[in-house]
Amino acid sequence: MLKLCSVLLIKLNLENNSNCSIPVSAYKNRRTFSDRKAMSYLTGRATLLVLLAALLLSVYSAAEVSVRTDTSYKYLDLVFEWAPGSCYNFTYCNKEIPNTWTIHGLWPSVNYTQYPVNCAGTCAPDIEGLPGDLVTKMEKKWPNFYQDHDHEGNEKLWKHEWCKHGTCCSDLLSSPLNYFNKALSLYDTISLDTTLKSAGITPNLTTSYTFSALNSTLTSALGVSTFRYWCKQVAKQQVLYRVGLCVGRSTEFNWQDCPGGEFHEKCDQERQFYLIPMSAAAGVFFNAGLIFVVFVRVFWMI
Repeated sequence: MLKLCSVLLIKLNLENNSNCSIPVSAYKNRRTFSDRKAMSYLTGRATLLVLLAALLLSVYSAAEVSVRTDTSYKYLDLVFEWAPGSCYNFTYCNKEIPNTWTIHGLWPSVNYTQYPVNCAGTCAPDIEGLPGDLVTKMEKKWPNFYQDHDHEGNEKLWKHEWCKHGTCCSDLLSSPLNYFNKALSLYDTISLDTTLKSAGITPNLTTSYTFSALNSTLTSALGVSTFRYWCKQVAKQQVLYRVGLCVGRSTEFNWQDCPGGEFHEKCDQERQFYLIPMSAAAGVFFNAGLIFVVFVRVFWMI
């Protein structure tokens, strides 16, 4: 596949391979073509560029994860999300986001890059049939804070997590009710906000923290020593936005060490990290809106 990508780059004969734009020569020679031939020339180049981008994306994706077609897994990864960190420098979040660690999902996994998905084929969980008290807890502890153009709100995230991940651990959690209840129960066991706060790890822009301090805090709370962390790189600094805690594949659901290994947006534990406060995340929405207004003004002036 990489060879094919190289052939396409040679075929395009781009004057600057680092810039995915139409070759300048196409514009310089435009007077030597009829309008029809010029359009065909540019369209052909654009098509090749799209094909090249798709191939490169498939190579990158294949290197990141290996989706399994069977239902085997070794443990479950309870993934917590810090919305201010996830939404920092990211404009596809709602204007109102939670200021607490929330659940993103409970993922049956073989390791960080291999896991079964969509094990039930067609999937249509009856979210409306869930007990009202459970839904109330999920709205607080498992919210969907990303923009939802389908207007499904929290239900969109809950359906996605059950269908993609929950159906693959049905040997332990046979229904959406069991799956959601267990995730919430594990979430309450650790109380991540309280645990971090008690160790002095609080959201702010002026103090960074070491992963040794974070590991020590979680080890004291759970009795295991290896965890999974996701970070964004912002102004050459690490911003922590997800934490994964691993649970054994058994009916006891005991905490266990995460397996370790590489994955996309893995934190460098040799460096310190920041925990972005709500005020900083809110500022991004304002700045993004301001940029949008400026863009619209410029567009109408052209």
